[in-house]
Amino acid sequence: MNADFKQACAPLALALAVLLAACGDSSKPGALPGGGSGTVIGAGEQLKPDGQGRPCRSGLGRTYDVTIPSPLGNGETIAATVFEPALMDCSKKYPLVLAAAGWSSPRQTSLVPTDPQTIAFLPFAPLDVLVAAGYGVLSVDNRAFGQSGGRARLQDPDYEGANVVRAVDWAEANLDWLAYGPSEDGSDPHNLMLGSIGPSYGGAFQHMLLAIDPKQRLDAIVPSVTWHDLSYSLAQGGVLKEQWLHGLHDQVKDTPEKLDPFLLQLMDQAFADNRPDQQALDFLRYHGLGYFCGGRRVATNGGSGTAPRLAPRYPPKVNALYIQSSRDTIFNLNEALANYECLKPNGGDVRIFTDQIGHNSTGLLVQLGVLAFAFPRDPGIIYQPDPTSTGVLCGGTTTIQAVLAFFNEHLKGMGGQADQVLGTQPICLSLTAVDSVKVDAIQRGGRGFDIAADAPGNTVTVGQDNSQTTTVPLLTVSDVSNVLAGIPTLDVTLTDPDNPSARGGDTIIYVGIGQKHLLGLTPWDLVDNQLTPLRGLGHHRVEMSGVLERAQVGDQLGLMIFGANDNQYPTAGLTVVPPHAVRVRVQGTVQLPLLGNLLPALTP
Repeated sequence: MNADFKQACAPLALALAVLLAACGDSSKPGALPGGGSGTVIGAGEQLKPDGQGRPCRSGLGRTYDVTIPSPLGNGETIAATVFEPALMDCSKKYPLVLAAAGWSSPRQTSLVPTDPQTIAFLPFAPLDVLVAAGYGVLSVDNRAFGQSGGRARLQDPDYEGANVVRAVDWAEANLDWLAYGPSEDGSDPHNLMLGSIGPSYGGAFQHMLLAIDPKQRLDAIVPSVTWHDLSYSLAQGGVLKEQWLHGLHDQVKDTPEKLDPFLLQLMDQAFADNRPDQQALDFLRYHGLGYFCGGRRVATNGGSGTAPRLAPRYPPKVNALYIQSSRDTIFNLNEALANYECLKPNGGDVRIFTDQIGHNSTGLLVQLGVLAFAFPRDPGIIYQPDPTSTGVLCGGTTTIQAVLAFFNEHLKGMGGQADQVLGTQPICLSLTAVDSVKVDAIQRGGRGFDIAADAPGNTVTVGQDNSQTTTVPLLTVSDVSNVLAGIPTLDVTLTDPDNPSARGGDTIIYVGIGQKHLLGLTPWDLVDNQLTPLRGLGHHRVEMSGVLERAQVGDQLGLMIFGANDNQYPTAGLTVVPPHAVRVRVQGTVQLPLLGNLLPALTP
């Protein structure tokens, strides 16, 4: 597991939680049995039909809304919509796909959605395609959003988790057309044929259900642009991704009553001191697959006197298709890789399919691409991705084709479908909208490049303004193109040349991989707009944010160093205590995952 996933920022956790989560219930989390030894609330109850599920009727499939009582009590309900398969034949049975939307968005209640965010992520959750292909869909409102009650707690296994398990229980008790078959591990010959789908926040619910469902009913999951560990996502290297937190918070600012009191309480602290708080860190850590894969308990789940109900038990075998974008600056390629490495050893069909669409395409965080050249901030820098980069192809396959083939194989038993459409290699890496490569594994590190103490461009000023940027050239591509694809690593020491003995402190710089094109505009591109923060003087050995790019002959690659970056971190780069300008020198080694002149993958 990426060591950086363990370096969470509490403040961030807090803020992020605030931004990503809506408020919790009237009952304090601490009122739950804690210590990691409990069970999912309500999971042992045997539900009976409640009259909302309509008996099978051959002909055109129906769409109808249902309201499911939450096991959390207090009158809380779960809003959902049932989509029957397009053509129903009551002599047959049909697999079910559970679907949820992204942060703050309502569930999809029509096969022609109207919510802007739902429309933006349609390539990741094509419910119309699934229904037409003979799948039933249960579309559920996330807790506190849409028409569901309660307070959002950022996909908390103890709260949102209980509701998601209850939604599946309701489907089994009320829908008489569901298909059953052997479970993935073979332990249950009569297991619900269940898949799940959804982007971002709607990707994270799938991990939660996988990890906590006592009946282990999931057979195939398709999480898109989602997280592994929120304490990494929002506080990589212990530095808050402030711009993302502000953007996410803006989406729910008109309904503050939905934000958990714990999150509200800590938010001010998070933005004030940009320092980790262990309770916030626990909260974020517990709310992701990384908690269950990592085997490490957390002490709290929402402040003093609270505790998580569930122990970090390793998730069961499942088939998983991860759709991710290396251009996503909140949930990066590293997160997909961490999820992949967690589930792959269990023996399921686990794959990564990347494209050009992620949170870079939502409009929350403006990324101007080549237009940034005309702006005075960070002169000479081109920010990738350009908003026009919206391709959904990888290896000649669209995301919709990939989703349908994956479910056809693992929910309908159509053997060979996944390989036929996606290919036999488990990972497809999208370099541009029209260029991709396929690999058996994502490389960490690679060819090493030394940065000497006197290397040109290795010193940047922090605490002065937002235009302090420099680049250390590392390589000029010669002879043939070279694919840069994977996780660069960094082993460097940061020093103050004006005070060589200084260590630690709040001095923050940001590093990324730069590309200077032989043909085209002269400035350096920040590849995939990916930055890695380094906090404090001294030694840093980290995995940088993953990147996917093809460097052509004559292009240069380098290490870009930012004294500040208002694109993602509007104030953190200027956090120097006491306030003054500090020069920071970078010395050490960077390793680039250079794969050579791989040919584009044009077909499966």
